[in-house]
Amino acid sequence: MSKIQILNRIRSALNNNHIPSFDPHYKDILKYENTDLLQEYKRLQIANKAKVIQSQDLSRDVLDTLVEIEAKKVLYTLDLPFDIKDLEGNFETIAYDKKVEAIRSELFGIDTSIVKAVCGVANLGIIGIASSPYSPRLASLITLNCIILLDKNNIVPNLFEGTQMLKSKANKGILPANLLFIAGPSRTADIELQTVFGVHGPQNVSVILY
Repeated sequence: MSKIQILNRIRSALNNNHIPSFDPHYKDILKYENTDLLQEYKRLQIANKAKVIQSQDLSRDVLDTLVEIEAKKVLYTLDLPFDIKDLEGNFETIAYDKKVEAIRSELFGIDTSIVKAVCGVANLGIIGIASSPYSPRLASLITLNCIILLDKNNIVPNLFEGTQMLKSKANKGILPANLLFIAGPSRTADIELQTVFGVHGPQNVSVILY
C-alpha cells in the first residue's frame, strides 16, 4: 500500500469517526502548611537547598548576591526585568545573545548566570523556566552559580498549574523547546551513595523574589 493510500485512509477515518477529547484535570492531594502561597513556596524552596531572597530593590539585591558569591563572569539572558547596566562591580557581564556554537569556549569559563523564571510552584518549592531565544536552556545549567529571578505574583499552587503557565509561552502554537522545573542546586548520590552538589548543573542557586 502506498503512502498516499495510507494518508487517504487516515483522512477518511478521521472524517467518519468521532474522536472524543478530554479536558485535562488535576486534583491537588498535597497538604499545605501555609495557606499563603508565597510563604509555602519559600518554605519548600529553602528546603530544596536554594537561597531565597525577598527583594525590595531588584538590581541592588542581584548586585549584593553577585558580590557575596564572588562572581567573576556573569552570563545573563535577554529577558531580565531590570537593566543589566545597573550592575557595577568587579565582574564581567556577558549577554547570552549568540548561538552556543559561536561562544562554546567562552561559556564553559563563566561561573555565574542570571535567568528569569516563568513561575514558582508553591507545594513543591520549585521554579519553572521556558527556554527561548531570549533565555536559552544552557543559561540555567552550565554555571557554578545561578541566580533566578521570580515575580512573586507568578507563584501557582501546584505542578499542573505551573505546567499550564509554561505552556502559555507557546509561540503560534509551538511549545518552547524545553519546559524546565528546577528545585535548587543540582545533586546526585551516584558517587559512592554520597550526595554531591553541582555535578549536573549549578552548585549554588539563589532565587530572588521581586
